[in-house]
Amino acid sequence: MAGNDFGGEMRLRLADGTNLVLRTAMKLGTSGVSVEPVTNQDGSVSRQATLKPRTAEITLEDTNVDKNLLMRAPRQDIYIAEEFTGVSHVFLSAFFSGDSSEDRATGEWSGLVINGSGYQRIGG
Repeated sequence: MAGNDFGGEMRLRLADGTNLVLRTAMKLGTSGVSVEPVTNQDGSVSRQATLKPRTAEITLEDTNVDKNLLMRAPRQDIYIAEEFTGVSHVFLSAFFSGDSSEDRATGEWSGLVINGSGYQRIGG
Protein backbone atom coordinates (compact mmCIF):
# COMPACT_ATOMS: atom_id res chain seq x y z
CA MET A 1 0.00 0.00 0.00
CA ALA A 2 2.82 2.45 0.83
CA GLY A 3 4.74 2.18 -2.45
CA ASN A 4 6.67 5.44 -2.73
CA ASP A 5 4.58 7.25 -0.13
CA PHE A 6 6.23 8.66 2.99
CA GLY A 7 5.32 10.90 5.90
CA GLY A 8 1.87 11.78 7.15
CA GLU A 9 0.44 11.03 10.57
CA MET A 10 2.39 8.68 12.83
CA ARG A 11 1.20 7.19 16.10
CA LEU A 12 3.32 5.67 18.90
CA ARG A 13 1.67 3.25 21.34
CA LEU A 14 3.16 1.44 24.31
CA ALA A 15 2.19 -2.10 25.28
CA ASP A 16 -0.19 -0.86 28.00
CA GLY A 17 -2.11 1.22 25.45
CA THR A 18 -0.50 4.57 26.34
CA ASN A 19 -0.21 6.81 23.28
CA LEU A 20 2.73 9.22 22.99
CA VAL A 21 2.71 12.16 20.57
CA LEU A 22 5.52 12.03 18.01
CA ARG A 23 6.74 15.55 17.24
CA THR A 24 9.09 14.93 14.32
CA ALA A 25 9.79 12.10 11.95
CA MET A 26 11.64 9.10 13.30
CA LYS A 27 14.88 7.57 12.08
CA LEU A 28 14.92 3.79 11.97
CA GLY A 29 17.88 1.47 12.46
CA THR A 30 16.33 -1.92 11.85
CA SER A 31 19.09 -4.08 10.35
CA GLY A 32 20.37 -5.37 13.70
CA VAL A 33 23.99 -5.27 12.52
CA SER A 34 26.73 -2.72 11.90
CA VAL A 35 29.35 -3.74 9.32
CA GLU A 36 32.79 -2.14 9.24
CA PRO A 37 35.63 -2.69 6.77
CA VAL A 38 38.92 -4.11 8.05
CA THR A 39 42.08 -3.79 5.96
CA ASN A 40 44.44 -6.73 6.30
CA GLN A 41 48.25 -6.41 6.22
CA ASP A 42 48.33 -7.74 2.64
CA GLY A 43 45.99 -4.97 1.46
CA SER A 44 42.91 -7.18 1.13
CA VAL A 45 39.71 -6.01 2.75
CA SER A 46 37.54 -8.01 5.10
CA ARG A 47 34.51 -7.00 7.07
CA GLN A 48 33.52 -7.25 10.68
CA ALA A 49 29.90 -7.38 11.77
CA THR A 50 28.77 -6.18 15.18
CA LEU A 51 25.29 -6.99 16.39
CA LYS A 52 23.20 -4.05 17.60
CA PRO A 53 19.64 -3.42 18.75
CA ARG A 54 16.88 -2.43 16.36
CA THR A 55 16.32 1.26 16.99
CA ALA A 56 14.11 4.27 16.36
CA GLU A 57 15.36 7.77 17.15
CA ILE A 58 12.33 9.82 18.11
CA THR A 59 11.27 13.24 19.34
CA LEU A 60 8.06 13.49 21.34
CA GLU A 61 5.80 16.33 22.35
CA ASP A 62 6.49 17.23 25.97
CA THR A 63 3.19 16.16 27.50
CA ASN A 64 2.55 15.28 31.14
CA VAL A 65 4.12 11.81 30.75
CA ASP A 66 6.29 10.90 33.75
CA LYS A 67 9.66 10.87 32.03
CA ASN A 68 11.44 9.11 34.86
CA LEU A 69 8.93 6.25 34.79
CA LEU A 70 9.05 5.97 31.01
CA MET A 71 12.87 5.76 30.94
CA ARG A 72 12.78 3.11 33.69
CA ALA A 73 9.80 1.17 32.31
CA PRO A 74 10.19 -2.58 31.87
CA ARG A 75 10.83 -4.00 28.43
CA GLN A 76 7.72 -4.04 26.29
CA ASP A 77 6.57 -4.18 22.68
CA ILE A 78 6.36 -0.66 21.23
CA TYR A 79 4.23 0.10 18.17
CA ILE A 80 4.56 2.93 15.65
CA ALA A 81 1.87 3.20 12.99
CA GLU A 82 2.20 5.33 9.86
CA GLU A 83 -1.41 6.24 9.10
CA PHE A 84 -0.76 7.70 5.62
CA THR A 85 1.36 4.82 4.32
CA GLY A 86 -0.29 1.89 6.09
CA VAL A 87 3.08 0.73 7.48
CA SER A 88 3.49 -0.31 11.11
CA HIS A 89 6.70 -0.87 13.04
CA VAL A 90 6.87 -3.16 16.06
CA PHE A 91 9.90 -3.11 18.35
CA LEU A 92 9.94 -6.30 20.39
CA SER A 93 11.03 -6.45 24.05
CA ALA A 94 11.98 -2.80 23.72
CA PHE A 95 13.00 -0.03 26.10
CA PHE A 96 13.84 3.68 25.92
CA SER A 97 17.39 4.96 26.18
CA GLY A 98 19.22 8.21 25.58
CA ASP A 99 20.06 11.45 27.27
CA SER A 100 16.69 13.09 26.91
CA SER A 101 16.06 16.80 27.18
CA GLU A 102 13.01 19.04 27.10
CA ASP A 103 12.83 22.28 25.13
CA ARG A 104 10.22 24.43 26.85
CA ALA A 105 10.19 26.96 24.00
CA THR A 106 9.15 24.39 21.39
CA GLY A 107 7.55 21.67 23.53
CA GLU A 108 9.94 19.03 22.19
CA TRP A 109 11.27 16.13 24.24
CA SER A 110 14.28 14.86 22.29
CA GLY A 111 17.27 12.56 22.68
CA LEU A 112 15.14 9.41 22.92
CA VAL A 113 15.93 6.07 21.31
CA ILE A 114 13.71 3.01 21.25
CA ASN A 115 15.86 -0.17 21.46
CA GLY A 116 14.34 -3.53 20.63
CA SER A 117 15.60 -7.09 20.68
CA GLY A 118 13.56 -7.67 17.55
CA TYR A 119 11.76 -5.69 14.89
CA GLN A 120 8.85 -6.38 12.60
CA ARG A 121 7.57 -4.21 9.75
CA ILE A 122 3.95 -4.79 8.80
CA GLY A 123 2.50 -3.54 5.52
CA GLY A 124 3.97 -1.42 2.76
